[in-house]
Amino acid sequence: MVLLLVALAELAINRIAIGTRTEPGLVSLRLHPNMAPPTWYAALSYAGLFLFYFAGTLAFGLMLGRVAAFVRGTVRDKLAAISLLVAGVLAALPLVMTGSSDLSFALEIAFAVTVVLMVVATFGKHRDLGTQIGTVLLAVPLLEHTLRVIGAKFLWPDAAFDTPDQLVTRAGVLSLCLAALVSPYLFAPRPFSRAVTRPGPVLVAMVIAATGAVLARKWYLTVAKAASLAIGVELTTTQADPRLALYLLAIATLIWTLTSCAVAESGARRQIGAGIALLVLGGYGFRWPHHYLLPLVGLAFVADAARHVRDEELDQLPIATETPAIGDPAWQSYIAAVRRGLEKTLSGLQSLSMRGEQGVVSSLIMGERDGIPVRVRIERVEGSVVALDVVLGRETDEVRAATLTLWAIPPRTLGVNPAGPPAAPLFKAGDKQLDERFKVRGSTMAFNKLFDEGLRARTAATLDGWLAYWENESVRYRVYPGRGAPLDHPMPLSDLALGRPVTADRLVAVVELLVELATRGVRPESSTSTDFDAEPTELS
Repeated sequence: MVLLLVALAELAINRIAIGTRTEPGLVSLRLHPNMAPPTWYAALSYAGLFLFYFAGTLAFGLMLGRVAAFVRGTVRDKLAAISLLVAGVLAALPLVMTGSSDLSFALEIAFAVTVVLMVVATFGKHRDLGTQIGTVLLAVPLLEHTLRVIGAKFLWPDAAFDTPDQLVTRAGVLSLCLAALVSPYLFAPRPFSRAVTRPGPVLVAMVIAATGAVLARKWYLTVAKAASLAIGVELTTTQADPRLALYLLAIATLIWTLTSCAVAESGARRQIGAGIALLVLGGYGFRWPHHYLLPLVGLAFVADAARHVRDEELDQLPIATETPAIGDPAWQSYIAAVRRGLEKTLSGLQSLSMRGEQGVVSSLIMGERDGIPVRVRIERVEGSVVALDVVLGRETDEVRAATLTLWAIPPRTLGVNPAGPPAAPLFKAGDKQLDERFKVRGSTMAFNKLFDEGLRARTAATLDGWLAYWENESVRYRVYPGRGAPLDHPMPLSDLALGRPVTADRLVAVVELLVELATRGVRPESSTSTDFDAEPTELS
């Protein structure tokens, strides 16, 4: 946020108001060339110079933070981190020393390589698809700038009119417009249907569009000069630019996207908005260090946030389910059948219903096996099952890193499983059937402790969702029917909704499997009972 404010102030004061000796700013043009500038102008000039160096230095510092974040990732991330560091150093050198043509060309090459590697680092499974596609569109105009530089040096000679250099520049500006016009569909908060109905971003975009239209109509030459100074986009000065309406629409659309990201609940989505804003503030002029530093930092922000934004927004969605609604009499009968089925496995069985947040009603079955408490919780909203949650041992927050996590690979038609507890590293279990069904992360010793050959086969055939184990403390299993898991496993939800006769055998088999795993890895003395943050509503 500080960098955004500093970069915005630098753009307004240093680029637009003051400018340079070869290209004076709007305020500088109004001063008489043969008269000494007033004191306020000198103060404004020093402020602009300070902001110029401050923006560059702050951007370089934030870039080092992004380098440290990427270097801890995959091989692709490490390559992106190395390239980002090299390009950042080359871009920051003119802040402390006189540049040269060789240094400038090396910066251009390093800049392009870094952009490509950042795009590659953005891609990955289970990441937001819109952000991945959008990052490519953001990179295109940056790479077109490098193509123009390489072409001007090696490929084409200077000419008076319509040189390839000018054509590539126009293509770059049009690419910027295209990225801005499609930005709502690629970068707006998810779900898009909720983001597009918020009045605040729409109002801000309409005000900006109307203001831009009025300014362009009344003071077109001033607007054209400001656009050239601010972001390096050249507008025709002899008459109104024929693409002016397109530019205004692109600006209004981009403002809507940035405002929507700024008010998003997801921190990663706000970071994406900040990254795009830094790309815009960097401009398309590429004459000064922060013209390179700001886009590099912005692209690094977007690439970093792409790894987290999808999971964050899924976690923040209101509880929803596509499972059918089940009547209370049928559901209570099913819970009673589950309890009867567990009597031979668990002792001290109790069952009750509890009301929690967001209208969730939980049906609980609690018991014990060899000193290990077992809690089966089925969450429902308006009669529809949302999730099955089984805890054996100590109640452990799934945000806490686990010793071992098994995460089912769902069929494509069932969507994606909500993420389970983090664990590392990823490894193969050595069982073909299990490896085809699950991603396994964490300790191989813990895996071998919990699973023998028979339990591996039963796990592959029985479980969906995710299973986590915390050394000696707890086993936890969670599945969301219809969301990354079959609708009717391990509970016959369709038959229950239609009033057909059902049995509790499948759910009982799942609990029995989990109990057997817990007895192999959970110490009874480490298990403690946990009070639920919910209000009992009825006994069954």
